[in-house]
Parts: sequence; C-alpha cells; structure tokens
Amino acid sequence: MKIARLCIFVITMIVFAGGVSAHSGNHWGSSGGHSWKSGSGECWNASSGSSGTDCGDAVPEPMAKEITGFYWPDDQDYDGVIDADDVCPFTPEGIAVESNGCAIDNDGDGVPDYLDKCPETPLGTVVDTDGCGRALVTLRGVHFKFDSAALTSEAKSILDRATSAINSNASQNISIEGHTDSTGSDSYNLDLSQRRAQSVVDYLVSKGVSASRLNAKGYGESNPATSNDTSASRAQNRRVEILAR
Repeated sequence: MKIARLCIFVITMIVFAGGVSAHSGNHWGSSGGHSWKSGSGECWNASSGSSGTDCGDAVPEPMAKEITGFYWPDDQDYDGVIDADDVCPFTPEGIAVESNGCAIDNDGDGVPDYLDKCPETPLGTVVDTDGCGRALVTLRGVHFKFDSAALTSEAKSILDRATSAINSNASQNISIEGHTDSTGSDSYNLDLSQRRAQSVVDYLVSKGVSASRLNAKGYGESNPATSNDTSASRAQNRRVEILAR
C-alpha cells in the first residue's frame, strides 16, 4: 500500500510539474505556454508574460496553499521586458524599447529618442541633455566683410580665447559649422557659410590646433537659430558654431 501511494504521489508530482511552475508570489500560470486566469479574473499567457486568451479557471485556492506559490514574471514599467531581464526597469509607459528594456536611442548619443531634440546627431558627438551637440564657442553676430570669408578682429579675439579650451581637450574632435541668414539664394548662402567655417578652421590651425581634429561644414540658411523676420534676428543667424564631437 505504501508503495502504491508513493507511486501515485510521484506520478501526480510529475504531471503537475509538467503543467505549472512554482516560485515565490501569488500568481499562477502554465509552463507549457497555456493561459491562466488570475484570482482577479485577468487572463495571462504563462510563457510570454503578456495578456493571454482562452483562459481556464483560476487555480483553486487549496492548490495555492499546498505550493509555495506560482511566480508570474513582473514587468513594472509595462514595456514587454520582464524585470529580471530589464536593464532599464523604469522606462515611461508607452516608450519603444530595445530587447534589454531600455528606450531606443537611434543616434547612439546616450539620450533616448523620446527625449532627444536632435535625434540624428553624428555618432561620437558630445551632446547636452537634449541630445544636441554641445557648443564650445558660438560666434554670433560676427560680421564678415561683404562677400568675404575673412575673419574680423572681433572674431579673431573670440577664437583666441577659445583656442586654450580646445587644446585642453585634445581627445575631442571639433566641428566648425557655418550658418547664414536667409538673405540671398540657397546656393550662395551654402557656399558662403562653408567658406566662413573654413576660415575659422584655418585660423585655429594657425594657433596650434591640430588640423586633423577640425572639420568645416557650411549649412547656409538651413539651420537658423531664430527667425529671419527682423535685422536683429538675421544677425543672430549669421553665426559660426564650434562644437565638440
């Protein structure tokens, strides 16, 4: 009789083990991918941790008392990645995430897309908390001579002060970005902004900055800092920015 009871017990445990798994907690499910209904009537899929269909009845309370409890994987930020695998367990609800549970960051600048105001920053760019390139120096309102890329004395004075900061961060590459207001044609402004950016590069090299660290690029009127409605705002758009990369 004892042997028969033992056999029945072993068979029962094997069958039960094939159907459910136990862990600390109060939720129930099926290791075979079946759906179970929780005590509150919610339907869950045991294998994926997502909402299930075709639920059976909730696991009887006596069974819950006999076993320590069935573990249902927690996902406290509801991003589809269970907490045990979630590197970023507090992602705001509704945000698209990678397989590790962290918010997607397409440009790889460390600022997730949902917070990134500059989502296409070139790889390696040093950015601020908005995900935009950090300007070391901005030459705003520096006026060049008409149809000339020659630096004014005011611009040179600003660049002289910037040189020490640039040289003190020798591991950073520097982008020199030229911008114009909307006066003139697109093609003319693009060329003018490129020539002025290159003038800044040439001057910095003459002051000891390695040319290999510098890159000049003109954007014409495509990235205004403000509107072009007034002469004052247009002056703000005629600028050269020096960005750490």
